[in-house]
Amino acid sequence: MPDIATIAAALNSLKTATDIAKFLRESDLSLERAELKLKLADLIGALADAKLELIELQEALSEKDKKIAELEEAFQCKDALVRRYDAYYQIDEGGNPIGSAYCLRCWENDHKRRQLVHDAKDHFARVCTVCGHRYGSRLASDIQPPKEEESDQG
Repeated sequence: MPDIATIAAALNSLKTATDIAKFLRESDLSLERAELKLKLADLIGALADAKLELIELQEALSEKDKKIAELEEAFQCKDALVRRYDAYYQIDEGGNPIGSAYCLRCWENDHKRRQLVHDAKDHFARVCTVCGHRYGSRLASDIQPPKEEESDQG
């Protein structure tokens, strides 16, 4: 992430370019052609430096905006999941855990909902496909919704 020094460098490059442009504007026609070319080369270099610094700053701001959006999404989902044993689950209308298990580590550390999958080699384990954390199937299994009782009609 660019810090204050990066911003200062970009502003300094822009100031240098502005100073060179003012010098060229204020100079009279007696300025030698070689000196003019040198000043123009300095101006182009200063503008290129400023452009690079501003691109870095733009990327940093974009990353910051992305992180803010991720955190806002996690904040919105905060109350949508509930912990049961070694996993997190969505909640039903009654506030009970239901559905697929989500990785405990990923939710608590990264605030990301990542479903656990069955390990192909060990049927008694569930695995997060992102962080690789392993859970016992008994403590991180999918929870099926309760079946509605069928009413007997006479």
